[in-house]
Amino acid sequence: MAENKEILIKTEGSICTLTLNRPEKRNSLTPETLGLLTEEFLRLGKATEIRCVVIRGSGNRAFCSGYDIATISDEEIAIEDGHPLTEAMRAVKSYPLPVIAMINGHAFGAGLELAVTCDLRVCADDAKLAIPPAKLGVTYHYSGIKQFLNLVGPGFTRELFLTGNPVNAERALEKRLVDHVVERDKLEEFTYGLAEGISENAPLSMISMKKMINIWEEGRPVSEENEELIRSLFAKVRKSSDSEEGKRAFLGKRKPVFKGE
Repeated sequence: MAENKEILIKTEGSICTLTLNRPEKRNSLTPETLGLLTEEFLRLGKATEIRCVVIRGSGNRAFCSGYDIATISDEEIAIEDGHPLTEAMRAVKSYPLPVIAMINGHAFGAGLELAVTCDLRVCADDAKLAIPPAKLGVTYHYSGIKQFLNLVGPGFTRELFLTGNPVNAERALEKRLVDHVVERDKLEEFTYGLAEGISENAPLSMISMKKMINIWEEGRPVSEENEELIRSLFAKVRKSSDSEEGKRAFLGKRKPVFKGE
């Protein structure tokens, strides 16, 4: 396992695990942590051997307790574009292949936003999730709120942000804030089983579909540029060797072996 200060990086086969490594601070996010997260996702975007990323927290107390406000000034908090938090979330969101949040403990504030920004969320059955700005006398940035609106809609977003109260894993699952709730002692096995299955899928197919989902989530009419991008993604997948491999495997009643080509 490679260590990059506040983030631990481990690669096994085609799965890369990024562990937020501040257990003494319940894995809270600092500008340094966020910068490292951004850098790592930019690096992974060029690593063709990786097909799925798992984000988790160090230890069992917390996935991520949120933004460590004590580490930055009031002026820095007010910045949205170019802020380490928004840059990191953008890097996670734009990473072309699936990202799984393994919520192995409490996820509060920006820690919950990080989980929401991932493509899938697997949650320990004893975890608590919350967005507490209203209880701290601060507000939350719009791009972060938008992530919640896209995932759970305005009703539950209002509950999370306006009450600031934590919700348990069962209610989070009911409201689709998380995708799976698993007993703690089975969390790792389930998460990596899911990641392994994803990593066996055709990379170009996943890249094209995730991009189209992200374009829809932007909430604006599709631009001519994005329409052209979608057409090019369709063409690339249709002409790929993986497309032919999928057909051959289906007809031959065997498991396909995709190469991302």
